[in-house]
Amino acid sequence: LDASVRPITVWFWYMVGLSGVPFARRDQEGASAAAGRLAARARSGVAGPVRSLDLLAQVGLASQADCAAHALAYGDVKRLELAIALASQPRLLLMDEPTAGMAPTERRELMALTQSLVQQRQLSVLFTEHSMDVVFEHADRVLVLARGRPIALGTPQQVREDEQVQAVYLGQGRLTHPTAQGVSTQVLSRPTIASPSPAGTRDVGREATISARPSALQQASLLTAQGLNAGYGAARVLFDVTLQVNRGEVVALMGRNGAGKSTLLKALMGLVPERSGQACFLDHDLMRLAPHEAALAGLGYVPEDRRIFTDLTVHHNLSVGQQPPRCFPDGTPAPHWTLERVLELFPRLAELLHRPGGRMSGGEQQMLTVARSLMGNPLLLLLDEPSEGVAPVIVEHMAEMILALKSAGVSLLVSEQNLAFASWVADRAVVLEKGQVRYTGPMQTLVSDDTLRRQLLSV
Repeated sequence: LDASVRPITVWFWYMVGLSGVPFARRDQEGASAAAGRLAARARSGVAGPVRSLDLLAQVGLASQADCAAHALAYGDVKRLELAIALASQPRLLLMDEPTAGMAPTERRELMALTQSLVQQRQLSVLFTEHSMDVVFEHADRVLVLARGRPIALGTPQQVREDEQVQAVYLGQGRLTHPTAQGVSTQVLSRPTIASPSPAGTRDVGREATISARPSALQQASLLTAQGLNAGYGAARVLFDVTLQVNRGEVVALMGRNGAGKSTLLKALMGLVPERSGQACFLDHDLMRLAPHEAALAGLGYVPEDRRIFTDLTVHHNLSVGQQPPRCFPDGTPAPHWTLERVLELFPRLAELLHRPGGRMSGGEQQMLTVARSLMGNPLLLLLDEPSEGVAPVIVEHMAEMILALKSAGVSLLVSEQNLAFASWVADRAVVLEKGQVRYTGPMQTLVSDDTLRRQLLSV
């Protein structure tokens, strides 16, 4: 028998965690009968079998057994998915990117828990993963695929030292993930293509303001938000958020999981149903614009889940979003993105023009999503977690792409949890904590101040 760790299904999402676990158990009655028992038990309020509670205790969720899955924190959802997979008592456990979207400490805790349970149950595990720290620390053997073909198989150390793996997958090592103890010195230097971050000061209340005199180019504000609130129904996520993105700069939107980064980008695009406050893009009131109107005004958006058209080819995906050239308010022509220019930025897409979007890797889909947004000739681009779930070499390419866009005159607001990546590309940082802005200031100040960084970003 085998079992897969899969995302919580819609049917489970609003059930209590305790009820969801036994659904995965295999018995002679079959899945439909099990579902019927669970539904009846949920209606009657009768608790599930003791073994289910034991499973939840093993993954650290016993105290939350009566919580609905949708009310759990992201890391706890991952634990619940693991418990459901273990309920069928498998001999082989399949895990597809188990730590995607998790902070470093959360990744270590989940994999340590998985390793402990695997040893107790004498399971074999096959997992896919892009986080190299997870792979090299927890795998006994590593198989590396490139474009569907195996290029290396061996111990973590053998794979780490393999020249082909280094060239194809790991990149040049310029972007390293920050550890809990500090940040690699590699993230403190950036290519000359990026302009230096302005100097700034931080007050004792953890909030900072820019104190340097910005250049004439950067004095032109593209996006401002003041007192922005947003949420979903009765659940409020953002509280009085104030931020500004100037022309010619990259701003990193940072914070722990659940801080509200993605919600903020969606609120700016008009994708959140409940919002109030002020948000302006050039002379457009974003609070009055529908998403398509914001896009027509020159605001580009790259969602975390990519949202490409999987049945359309790369060429058709790019053509769908094409818009005419634009100018800045002072009459200066904005960067004009044509198909040819986009393919120069993403040469890999030129090789895949006739391939359906659904047959591309995660990294290729990420490139396509950014390229499609550029075809709309945006003046400001909102990127949600561009480095999430892609290979290190693609992360490096994304960083170089962002700096190239900035050099070409595109401003960017980048939601990012990878501090190494953010420090490579961003001039300034805005850090959210529980939906509120806790820091606004130079990126390098956040990187170099250990106390501030641990206070705002460590788990």
